[in-house]
Amino acid sequence: MPEGDTIFRTAVVLRRALAGRLVTGFEITAPKVSLAARDEAIVGSRVDAIESNGKHLFITFDTPRRVVLHTHMKMSGAWHVYRPGERWWEPESEARVVIRTEQVIAPCFHPPIVELLVEKELGLHRVVSGLGPDIIRDEFDLDEAIRRLRENGRPRRREAAGDRRARPEAHPAQSRGRSATHPLRPERGRADVGG
Repeated sequence: MPEGDTIFRTAVVLRRALAGRLVTGFEITAPKVSLAARDEAIVGSRVDAIESNGKHLFITFDTPRRVVLHTHMKMSGAWHVYRPGERWWEPESEARVVIRTEQVIAPCFHPPIVELLVEKELGLHRVVSGLGPDIIRDEFDLDEAIRRLRENGRPRRREAAGDRRARPEAHPAQSRGRSATHPLRPERGRADVGG
């Protein structure tokens, strides 16, 4: 499952391969497309920026309205980079997005979320607009992160730290009311119940 550090590294690789390059081909299957992005021609534009924030990846094209491709890998997605003519590791039919330049082909396989929107719409996006600072980036502002944690009352430290125990559905044992401790390690404050 790709986590934020994997998506950050993916953005670095894609940036090195695609940034500034002229898009010669763009194929996309079943995306969510905003009305503002619908008529923008990506083929013929250049890849202007590639950024990540947590598990979100954003590829910006220099179209007149600055179209942004937003992908989220969830549990199954992956970006690959190939040279033209190089054999792909997965069937081409499995790619939901393919960005082609003269030097590089970048397919994205199995991403659950694929959206095309214009840059101005990012601030209105239901999920993207709520993203906070990305802790993995060099320009991460710790003071801003602390301010955001305190913004809504008591900080939720486990969620802020990415601790999955903060969400009961992440651990089936906890969601059924049992603890997620090691089965051979006695819990503090609980008597051993013999059977």
